[in-house]
Amino acid sequence: MAAPCYLGWDFSTQQLKVIAIDEQLRVIYEDNVHFDKDLPEFKTQGGVYIHSDRLTVTSPVLMWVKALDMILEKMKSSGFNFSQIRALSGAGQQHGSVYWKKGSSQILKNASPELPLHQSLKDCFSVSDSPIWMDSSTASQCRELEKAVGGAQHLARVTGSRAYERFTGNQIAKIYSQNPEVYKQTERISLVSSFAASLFLGTYAPIDYSDGSGMNLLQIWEKAWSKSCLDACAPGLEERLGCPVPSHSVLGPISPYYSQRYGFSPDCKVVAFTGDNPASLAGMRLQEGDIAISLGTSDTLFLWIQEPTPALEGHILCNPVDSQTYMALLCFKNGSLMRERIRDDCASGSWDEFSKALSSTVAGNSGNLGFYFDVMEITPEAVGIHRFNRDNQKVSRFPKEVEIRALIEGQFMAKRIHAEKLGYKVLPRTRILATGGASHNKKILQVLSDVFNAPVFTIDTANSACLGSAYRAIHGLVAERNVSLADVVKLAPEPRLAVTPTPGAEEHLISQTGVWSLRCGIHLTSVDISVCCHMGSFSNHRRAPRGRGVSGCCSSYLLADVYNSSGLMNTGVLEDGILLKKQSKPCRVTEGLGPEMDLLLSRII
Repeated sequence: MAAPCYLGWDFSTQQLKVIAIDEQLRVIYEDNVHFDKDLPEFKTQGGVYIHSDRLTVTSPVLMWVKALDMILEKMKSSGFNFSQIRALSGAGQQHGSVYWKKGSSQILKNASPELPLHQSLKDCFSVSDSPIWMDSSTASQCRELEKAVGGAQHLARVTGSRAYERFTGNQIAKIYSQNPEVYKQTERISLVSSFAASLFLGTYAPIDYSDGSGMNLLQIWEKAWSKSCLDACAPGLEERLGCPVPSHSVLGPISPYYSQRYGFSPDCKVVAFTGDNPASLAGMRLQEGDIAISLGTSDTLFLWIQEPTPALEGHILCNPVDSQTYMALLCFKNGSLMRERIRDDCASGSWDEFSKALSSTVAGNSGNLGFYFDVMEITPEAVGIHRFNRDNQKVSRFPKEVEIRALIEGQFMAKRIHAEKLGYKVLPRTRILATGGASHNKKILQVLSDVFNAPVFTIDTANSACLGSAYRAIHGLVAERNVSLADVVKLAPEPRLAVTPTPGAEEHLISQTGVWSLRCGIHLTSVDISVCCHMGSFSNHRRAPRGRGVSGCCSSYLLADVYNSSGLMNTGVLEDGILLKKQSKPCRVTEGLGPEMDLLLSRII
């Protein structure tokens, strides 16, 4: 009898990937179909169509179905034994949506095993090109949604995120407003993940809690659709979405189509598919208190959070492997390209020279602080390069070694500040799992360890979403017995310890982190800051949205009023979203501020 195995799928932007693992969690098979190369008839570039407005980005739904046909045929030709598969699960690129035409459920259920699936489903989609995560054409729908529910912060508190153009609710609203007849013809709306699960299930698969959190539609606390959000997007939306389910749910047995065409066991179970980021959390085997940091072109943080505080930056999602907790996502645009530019400018393009320079300076950089944003940053919303010396004066340049440390410390301080703003707490057992290109540089990892005051481990995350899906397939079979994912994957290779915090580094970095926060107008959990903005003049007074602070008014000067406990209103001048200097004048004391604020403000005189 063949040894049991488990499949993990990843319907990503540029390719479809599959991994098979055995009960010892060893990879026994992996393959992929690259959309541009292997399916040239769809004429995609990078797996997508970028429309003439440069805002609308879509992918052809049938391309995904045909890729599944192709990869299953490749597995069959290789002699893969489908009968040994006990369960499968998968991931899909987040936020993308698929629109099933009326009557499609019966076609899906009765697909002929004599035909490849894409032929049976060719007329099943009311929208042939699915909007995906790269789309940014729904700005007006985002404004309408936030207005309908009482503002961006309220929407974030309910759904885990303010309105984002790529989020599914806003994409649905656009389709409804521009093509009401197409919407009327649609009987079911799937995410890419639940669409892929539907292909295996032979019926419409429900959306899972975790991927559903990236739609601006799901109440993340109650784990149910928000009626006010649904009503703001389109009528009759709840029945088109179906009821969301826990991410570990076993949805049912695989469709008879796969048993008859490929030899799958009729007992093979389909576990709910989820988004690619939640699946990566499972693939990296995060536990409570852990952080995963991907140091790539953009830097991304994955956080396991017990008690989140949704903010206007970042995203809170239901945790895919523990339905009682949450995960957070933070993305920073200025990642490796910014590091490479400073390497080229200050270390002759050599990472060895860069590392030596970094090692030659001390934690806290002797009070020197820098902000390095070549492109408009997401968190904080700021742009440009701004340097402040130990006397808090803005300067045009630093010595090369100071510049290098200011860059790296600043990047990691931003990550810690924004993670804590979302409710993350560094625990004694916290591990930082570092991946991506910069994770190979131990000197950079040392700064990361010092800023977070936690050990840093490195981990191989090639195909982490795919591998996480295979892990989740196993977990789904036992989750109802209160078996944790950590118990399921204990045989997997452990992350490798890279560095531990430098003794004494934390005390040098605490005040630096506070000043970094204040200069970006960021509300800290440990320091209560009340900020309001004046664009141009005092007559244009408005209170800044909580959490946005004084950012969002880039490439211009404005005044930021910060109230402190001694009754001074500190009026500061900002440029490109960064506080340059402050002046003080008497004012009413703002309730709730303490001596920590005075200490921080004293650094910016």
